[in-house]
Amino acid sequence: MVLANGVPPPRPFFTAGAKITFFGRFSKRCPEKTHNSCRELGRKRRNHYLCRAMRLSDLSDIHTHHDGRSDALLSLPVARATDGCTTPFSLELHPWHVGISADALRLQLDEFRQAADALRHNPLLVAIGECGLDNHCDVPFAHQKEAFRCALATAHDLDLPVIIHCVGYWAEMMAAVREAGTSANIIHGFRKGTALATQLLNAGFSIALGEKFNPDVASLVPADRLFIETDESGEDIGKIREKVMACRPSGR
Repeated sequence: MVLANGVPPPRPFFTAGAKITFFGRFSKRCPEKTHNSCRELGRKRRNHYLCRAMRLSDLSDIHTHHDGRSDALLSLPVARATDGCTTPFSLELHPWHVGISADALRLQLDEFRQAADALRHNPLLVAIGECGLDNHCDVPFAHQKEAFRCALATAHDLDLPVIIHCVGYWAEMMAAVREAGTSANIIHGFRKGTALATQLLNAGFSIALGEKFNPDVASLVPADRLFIETDESGEDIGKIREKVMACRPSGR
């Protein structure tokens, strides 16, 4: 099958035998017709069923800030996510926007948890993030870390993948993810080199590449760990994918 823009559809991210699976321990689509039934089943069969109809592998663009596209995962803060989004979205807790004062942070995290709980059965909620750590912003590291741990705990509770923003605090980010035990963690907008990419891959992370990327990393990442994204770029996702695929062995 070829898409309208002449670009082949993305290879499925989740393949037989893949170490990282969407929704962590879940492995089959729910046979029940209502989410209430799924909730009841969850107590007895949590390891076998999932409620959500949308997977990251259904999307050609796994992280964007441009809305109006059904093939892309739109990153939304709490206020917009709870306002009735009609396309696939992720629930954002960006380190740049974390509360600087203790009171602001406490209120923000309470609102995030409440929103996640209210959205837990929304089939269009596909991931948590972007969230993470950034040493180039003015938010105190302790507050960033607390917010990131909150986002990871929420992803673990909902069994959702995590779209991770990381600048500088790589060791701290990986330690937080290990502690949280989230099962599908994607580093978005990766631009660093192969040494860090290899370290992340060995630790079980997946990598998303955007408009600006390292060609050597594009060649290195296994197909079942590779995502493509637009983020804030205005470039067409198909063109970004073509550039990434051109760097890979046999264009795969």
